[in-house]
This record gives sequence, structure tokens and C-alpha cells, in this order.
Amino acid sequence: MALDRLKSTWEKLGRVDPRWAVLTDPDRRRGGWDTDEFLATAAAPIAHVRELTAAAGLSLGARALDFGCGAGRLSNGLAAHVDTVVGVDIAQSMVDEANKINRFPDRVSFTSYDGHRLPFEDESFDSVVSLISIQHSPPAVQLACLVEMHRVTKPGGVLVLQMPAQPAKPTSLALDAMRAAIEPLDVPASLGAGQTAVVRARVTNLSSVVWPAGQLIRLGNHWRRGEEAVRWNDGRTDIPSDIAPGDSVEMHVPVAAPDEPGSYELELDLVQEAVSWFAEAGGTSVRVPVSVAGAPVPVAASPVAATPDSDSAPLSDAAPVVEGREDGGMEMFGVDPTLVRLLFAHCGSDVVAAVPDDMSGSEWESFTYVIRRGATL
Repeated sequence: MALDRLKSTWEKLGRVDPRWAVLTDPDRRRGGWDTDEFLATAAAPIAHVRELTAAAGLSLGARALDFGCGAGRLSNGLAAHVDTVVGVDIAQSMVDEANKINRFPDRVSFTSYDGHRLPFEDESFDSVVSLISIQHSPPAVQLACLVEMHRVTKPGGVLVLQMPAQPAKPTSLALDAMRAAIEPLDVPASLGAGQTAVVRARVTNLSSVVWPAGQLIRLGNHWRRGEEAVRWNDGRTDIPSDIAPGDSVEMHVPVAAPDEPGSYELELDLVQEAVSWFAEAGGTSVRVPVSVAGAPVPVAASPVAATPDSDSAPLSDAAPVVEGREDGGMEMFGVDPTLVRLLFAHCGSDVVAAVPDDMSGSEWESFTYVIRRGATL
């Protein structure tokens, strides 16, 4: 299930590298964040939150909830401006780290929750703040989170929620530029349900134009059972550099097997984010059979040639397996701004501001919403 996968990912991140998981600076991986420096990074986003609430004629009040608190960075920052802060996170390992580095144990507390219902009474907080958190939850989980945060906010209180909307649209390739040959090199013959692996493939530009780096051109994958797309969005890997017509590059894409055992096809295709998958633009993807078992299995490369491209070279003897992806397994999901407005209007509340921000990185259009809680659910 999506929620189980989300919880498992963040439990592991919390055990292995919790501060980097919150602020993914590549130079701070593997424990590179000093505690004081890490906590100090909360000052700027909290100042921005306060500016937005003040501009809306609202206040954080005396009791605030930090939703998706992670290691407690923002919770500690909020403590300078409200009397009581409660941080909540889906991962107990993150809560453990937050408690470990808590600078205000008399006024700041942390708790984990099951991802369904927040462990708080209705209307128990003056304000709810959530930054760079909701973006990592799958869509159905996102909606449940928004409703729960609304439920625990007092009438007249404020929610300040940052969420990406959609990938920033790149300069679109022409349809006839979306022509590629994808040659699988290492693909696992079998995986356990939810098990991760790295698939290796050679990608060749068959078009007459250069594929430019930095334009969200990526190797990605789908999982299919027959013609049914069981999981459409899984791993992604950017092309490493400009790729001229006729040139090839070897790429690695992280994949995670479906949650239900069975026989599947792993489909590899290129995509230009926010534009099109190459196969949908008239190009050709490639599929390889993969068996999914109920538990993790030793991984060996598939001996079956990929289809429909029968000219693909034989696969090698083994496929590398990773415990997690380079991003630790973190996924990104946007929330349509119209949906945000309609959801809170349905709950009797007002989105009084939707301010563009850069918190989700340059590849995403993102907004910080200021929401005034109405009197009814």
C-alpha cells in the first residue's frame, strides 16, 4: 500500500540519515549536518511564515502544530514565536531524532502517528505549519493529511501549507525528437513485493536533434500486468549531459516492485517531464518480464530478451540491487492549486493567499498557502 511504502521509506531515512533527509544538501550526506547549523536553517522559512500570516491579518497564536516535523527543525524555529509547539511525523525514527536535538523540551514535544488520523482532538491548535513535507505523500494520502490538519485547527486559526503544484514546464521537444532506442543491460528476473533494485540500460538518441541536459529528459519506468498499468510512475534518472543524434549513454534507473506478487512487465521509456512520454509521442518503449514474489529474493538478471525490441542484446548475469535509491526513496507529488482551494472551501475555510515559492526546487512550481479556518467542517 502507498501509506505503508511511505512510512517504511521515512522510517529508514530517520534511522540512517535524518537531517540530510530533511535538507538534502549533497555535501551534508552521512551525518554532515551540525546540529546548531541544521536548526538555524529554520529561521528564514519561519520568518516567511510569520510575514505571510501577518499580511493576511492572522496570527500563529499560542499553540502550533508542525506537521511532517521530521527531525524537528521547524518546530524549534516556531518555539521562538509561540508558547507551545507539537511536531508530528509518520516515522518514529524521525521523532526520535527530533527529541534528541530538541532545544526547548519544556515547550516543544514530538509524536508519531499512523498516517490516518492525527492523535489530537478537534480544534486543538491555533495554527498548523507544514513545509516541504506534504510533497512526499502520494495523492490519496495528501488529501487525508489536508483534511486532518484542517480538523485540528481552531475556527479562526491559520494553516500555512507549502506544496508543489506540478513540474516546472521545460522547453518542449518536438514530437519527432522523441525517438530513442532503449537497450536493457541489467534487469532483475524477479523481485520481492516492494523490493528495490537498479536497472541498467543503454539509451541512444535516434532523432535528428540534440537532447539538451537540464530540460527534464529522463529515463523512467512503468509496471504493467498485460496492458494494465499497475504503477505508472516509479523511478526517474536525468540524462547526464547533452546527447547528440546517434550518441548513446548508459543510464541507471531505480525501480521498486509492485506491492502485490505476480507476473509483470517492467516497461522502460524516456519522458520529458510535463511534456510527454516518448512512447506517447510515437516513440518506442521496451518491456522486460519480471516476477514479483511475496518476500525479497536474491536478484539475478532476466535471461528473457526485452520486447518489443527483439534486437536488444542479451542481459548480463546480474543486476545491482540497492537498499534504497540515491534520493533515499523520497518521492515527489504535486497538488493542483484548484483542488486545494476547492477542498478548503468545501470544509468552510478560505485560502487567503497562495504565494509562489522555491521550496521544492527549481524543477517544480510550488506555492505556500495561507488558509483561514472557518467555523464548520
